[in-house]
Amino acid sequence: MSKPIKIGVVGCGYWGPNLIRNFRSLPDCQLKLICDVSPPRLAHMKKLYPEVRGTMDYAHLLNGAGLDAVVIATAVHMHYPMAKASLLAGKHTFIEKPMATSSAQCSELIGLARKKGLVLMIGHTFLYSPAVRKIKEIVDQGDIGEIRYLCARRLNLGLFQKDINVAWDLAPHDLSIVLHIMNENPVTVNCRGSAHITPGVEDVATMCLTFQKQRSAIIQSSWLDPERCGK
Repeated sequence: MSKPIKIGVVGCGYWGPNLIRNFRSLPDCQLKLICDVSPPRLAHMKKLYPEVRGTMDYAHLLNGAGLDAVVIATAVHMHYPMAKASLLAGKHTFIEKPMATSSAQCSELIGLARKKGLVLMIGHTFLYSPAVRKIKEIVDQGDIGEIRYLCARRLNLGLFQKDINVAWDLAPHDLSIVLHIMNENPVTVNCRGSAHITPGVEDVATMCLTFQKQRSAIIQSSWLDPERCGK
């Protein structure tokens, strides 16, 4: 029987608690350490999971904690430096989406993981959902013929981000689903957005992708819609 993977999670704010709860429940994982710069957040998580150690020092996750893998669920601008440090320390690394703040940073992290022989994983939650798995099964079996066009809409009122726009915040979910179903990369990508609340940070965006055989997909993302919609 293989030993459980020793895991540390950094970021106990918006999404981190969900990751902490799920990794703690997996029999093949051992959640050893949680990290956050906020003492109240750490205290809250310690109250929920008293057996898990807490720290405010990210460097401790990388050196001296004996971890196999690090899970990063912090503010987006911290994804790249934290993930790079984790990979350089020889840790398998899970990053919440988006992976980083530029394609150059993403490429560097991918190259570093390959060089080190480490797993670098992004939190594309919906690829593991029963609905998307069933859609993929139906498409692959040819039950609905050949896909010509896909449309995805992920709309909400907020949360308004400051360091990334709505396309970087919401579209990764739908991009992962579209590419999973199409099973190929797009030939062209065009994205247009508008900033209404924070200057320079687009809160509404439409992305158009074209694929081989004249297939296409449209992804709409918005923080400005009064009703939540994700489909």
